[in-house]
Formats: sequence, structure tokens, C-alpha cells
Amino acid sequence: MKACVLLDKNNIEYKEVSKPALKSGEVLVKVKACGICSSDFNRVYGDSAYFFPIILGHEFAGKVVEISRGVPEDILNKKVTVFPLLPCFNCEFCKEKYYAQCERYSYFGSRQNGAMAEYIAVQYWNVKKLPDDMLYEVGALTEPMSVGINAMSKLKYSEGKSICISGSGTIAILCGLYAKTKNLDVSFVIRNEAKKRFLQSLGFEKFVLGSVENTKKFDILLECVGTNSSLINCVNLVKSQGQIILVGNPAGNMQLDKKDYWKLLRSEITINGVWNSHYKNSDSDDWDRAIEFLYKYQDLIKDIITDKFSLTEGIQAFEQMKLNDRCHIKGVFLNEE
Repeated sequence: MKACVLLDKNNIEYKEVSKPALKSGEVLVKVKACGICSSDFNRVYGDSAYFFPIILGHEFAGKVVEISRGVPEDILNKKVTVFPLLPCFNCEFCKEKYYAQCERYSYFGSRQNGAMAEYIAVQYWNVKKLPDDMLYEVGALTEPMSVGINAMSKLKYSEGKSICISGSGTIAILCGLYAKTKNLDVSFVIRNEAKKRFLQSLGFEKFVLGSVENTKKFDILLECVGTNSSLINCVNLVKSQGQIILVGNPAGNMQLDKKDYWKLLRSEITINGVWNSHYKNSDSDDWDRAIEFLYKYQDLIKDIITDKFSLTEGIQAFEQMKLNDRCHIKGVFLNEE
């Protein structure tokens, strides 16, 4: 089969690789759509790749084309998405079904080969069926949508509460769309006009200028950037007794001035961290809720996919997503064959 292989930093090659052989309990998924995540950029251009060569890609959807022993036959030829985290099932967190906190997990596209390829073998346990008429590229957004669902589940909200989202990437926008369906008053911290116009095209109307001191305070701040300046903005914009949800992966060290730390104390701010999502958990399954939401609103959500590529384009796809020529939100590799 063919795959986009990251051979080294800045070096992706579309090449022939071995097609995965199924182990017991696995299914073979023909990848139809695979999203490009910001973490993939960090592996291509930064220092976060665990090893080389590696096939990236953890946000994906496809069709089950082969099954192994022990897998129910009704999954064959079904449209699916895949939970990319592979837990150990033995640690204390796995036993409580908090798989995202597994102490010895693996992960498609980072700790083992991922889905920027024609096929991928996955455990049946990791598979979620998609509606037959759901677009594959929208189905590939289930992973970031499930992270957004997890973040939103942390909110101490009621209808009419104000939420301000720092960030305008895929997860930030998906959280904003979800918040609107819950009748929350949604604003975005925005730093450039192109992103503002894009958000307006999705129906958002309220914005906070990131470079101007703002007097309005919000009940909830959602930090989806992962930078120190974004975190400080959130501290400055949150009301007393408010809440800050930390979602963005940190780009570097986070530091707070004494006055900002004092505000967290004196205003009794609630801070919640978010990483990944709840999957087949005792209490909830963010993936089921994500699929339901994406399917219901897919005509709107498909507009978040601003860039579509063939696997043959490889590194050129990443280079295009870096350009400032227009508003790039989500790039997706499509395999139409």
C-alpha cells in the first residue's frame, strides 16, 4: 500500500509500505479521510516525533474492508471512525475506564504508525460506526470534536452564561458551535481579520480584540491556543467565581505574574485541564455525543474543512497549511479510490 511517511524533520515521502496484517480482534480500515492536526505539524517541523520513520495521522474515518477472528461480521463494509488511543487495560486508570489517563498507552500517529495511509489495522474495540450518509471528512473530525465535548462537559454553565473562547482553530470553533446549541452567549478572542470573517461566516457575532484591554468579563474562558499570552488573557477576562478550561497543548513554559496569580485566588476561579476524551467510560462516551453532533450539523461543520489534499501531496499539504495567503482551519487528506 501507499503511505505518507515522515522520514525525518521536514521530510515526508509518499511511498510503498507493507500493508498491515490483521491480528486477532482487529479490523482493516481503508482510510477515506485523515485530518491534519497541529500536533502533526509539531512532528513534521518540531521535535515531538517519538521516532523516524513514522506514518502520522490520528483523526480519521474509513470503511472496514476486512475482519479477523473474533470480530462481529456486521462491522464489515461499515463506515467508521477510530479512537486513536490504545490503552494498556491493566493500570489503575484503565480499570476505572479513564483510558485517556492510561499510564502505558500507545497512540496512532505518534507512538505507532497512523492513518496517513491507504489502510490501517485497528482493534475492533477502538472502532465507532458512523451513519451511512455521513461524509467521511466530517467523520474524521470525531476525534477533535470529542475533545471539544470533553472540554464542554467540564463547564459549570446554565443557559445565558457567557463564554469566551481564546483560539480559532478546529477544536475552538467546534466548541463554539456546540456552545451555541446550548444557548450560551459565545465570544471569540480574535487577532486577525481573516479569522474574524471566517467565524462570522459560521454565524458568530461577538469578538474580543486580543491586543486591546477589554472591560467586559465572562463567566467561562476556554483556552484553546496553548500560549502564555493566551492564558494571561483568560485570567484577565474571567469574572469572579468564573471558570477557565485549559484545552490547548502548551507551546512552551507557562508563567503567571504575581498579580495574575492573586486574581485566581481572590476571585476563586475554577480551573480545569482537558486532555483527549472519555471513550467507553462508565459515565459517558464523548465519541457517541461527538458523532451525533457532527452528523446533525454536518452541512455547517463541513465548512471548517478549508483544505483538501490527496495523499500524494504529502509535504506540500503541510506547506500549504502554513501559508498566510488565506484562512486555513482544517486540512484533510482524502483517499477517493
